Amino acid sequence: MIPIPSAPVIVVCLAVVAALRNGKKGITPERQVAFETAMHKCKDPDKLRKLAESFDKEGLKDPYGDMLRKRATLRALPEDVKKARRDAFHKAMKTTDPAKIPVLERMADAYEDEGCTGVAYQLREYAKGLKGQPVVQPTPPEPEPRKEEKPPEEHVAEVVH
Repeated sequence: MIPIPSAPVIVVCLAVVAALRNGKKGITPERQVAFETAMHKCKDPDKLRKLAESFDKEGLKDPYGDMLRKRATLRALPEDVKKARRDAFHKAMKTTDPAKIPVLERMADAYEDEGCTGVAYQLREYAKGLKGQPVVQPTPPEPEPRKEEKPPEEHVAEVVH
């Protein structure tokens, strides 16, 4: 029997195991492109659901199939619901109060749970920016200066003359 050095055998065995694991299962670069394109460009909920099923069959239900299904649900929402969500997002992005950071973070979590990953990311980044700002307490407006009123006797003098 010819002695075989053990290091090359171990390396070959590890390479074979890795190749078998990455065979058909797992996210390939092609699948990653298909996923990202569908998430950003596809507007048809039925196509998104079909793609989600194909990801499920490849063992990629979590997170890819699930995210595609969430995006399909978003695309199928009525227009008035979409508008209300857009308005809420724009209102949140206009806040300048660092005390609202927990609200922004909860909103980001809610958007992400529903598949709005881009909006969730933007809210989180905006909240991070607010964290660096000092807390500004609202101050009451200054009262308007009063017009100098003439003493009552001067009013009478003007009327008499």
